[in-house]
Amino acid sequence: MMQKRKIIFMTTLLLVFLVLGAWGCNNQNSQEQEPPVQNEKPEQPPIKKDKVILQFNWLPTEYPVTYVSLEKGFWAEQNLDVEIIRGYGSADTAAKIATKKAEFGMIDMGTLVLSKTNENLKIKAVANYHTYHPAGVIVRADSGINSPKDLEGKKIVTTASSAYRFFWPAYCKAQGIDESKVELLLVDPVLQEPTFVRGEADGWLSDNQNITVLRSLGIEGKFFPYKSDGKLDRYGDSIIVHEDLLVENPDLVRRFVAGFVKGIKYAVDNPEEAVAIWKKHVPEIDQELFLKIWKDDIAASVMISDESRAHGIGWMSEDKVRKTIESVIDAYNLEHSIAPEEVYTTEFLPEEPVYP
Repeated sequence: MMQKRKIIFMTTLLLVFLVLGAWGCNNQNSQEQEPPVQNEKPEQPPIKKDKVILQFNWLPTEYPVTYVSLEKGFWAEQNLDVEIIRGYGSADTAAKIATKKAEFGMIDMGTLVLSKTNENLKIKAVANYHTYHPAGVIVRADSGINSPKDLEGKKIVTTASSAYRFFWPAYCKAQGIDESKVELLLVDPVLQEPTFVRGEADGWLSDNQNITVLRSLGIEGKFFPYKSDGKLDRYGDSIIVHEDLLVENPDLVRRFVAGFVKGIKYAVDNPEEAVAIWKKHVPEIDQELFLKIWKDDIAASVMISDESRAHGIGWMSEDKVRKTIESVIDAYNLEHSIAPEEVYTTEFLPEEPVYP
């Protein structure tokens, strides 16, 4: 009897061990088969950049700051993919922005005033580039033309859509020039310089940059500036947008302007690098010559003014915008004027100003 109980006890104990062993193996296998915990987040696709067009009012040889903004990533960090295309005059660019063929344009503010006054184009300036209008009349130093009044009876080369031509009447009025006694020779933009160099025109409606260009060709020029001789101390080129964009996508405008003003500061602070970047994007420029031109512009405070130092790069004041409007109204004897707020806004400049 005792022997039988012992056998039953050992058999039961063996069965318990077998059951526990089988459970342990199954539990271990289930743990081994569990997928590892994924701690890492799945890689997010890159955010698509907003693609916009910047339409110049002239050739790519005019604005190194835009290529600096592009190359240094000032627009990329604003999540913008900016395409830069050449222009055919301020009036043409104003029309393109008004018809929404480009989001941003660079035009002369005087032309902006004319476009709004005469055609009621829905465009507005959001950042300044030229703190004053750098235009004027270039003549040869040995031409015998010693004052603006001497331009009477002469031929001057320009283009049909140039802002310089649009404000020629204002210049004539300020200087007492009989406009009917001066012939304006209208040519394609790229033909202005060769036309003047070949002596086919006595003068050239241009800007101070081209005095340096002519000197590189062995021609000494004389410059009669619109600013002082024409009493046209007003804003020059500025960034414009369609008024609809200000309402529909204000964030886009702010981001573009932020990248643009950073480009101005960097290009002014680093002229050699700025011109090297310019050369990379516009291979046809003479790097040494254009470095001289850019340094001349910096020295002449074309991009930086007391307003810039006080309020940040790109700033525009109501007072100077009003003077710009008045100069246009006076020059063209227009019947009605417009208010400064119809022409410009500083609302889209960086909240933290970019100081020179």
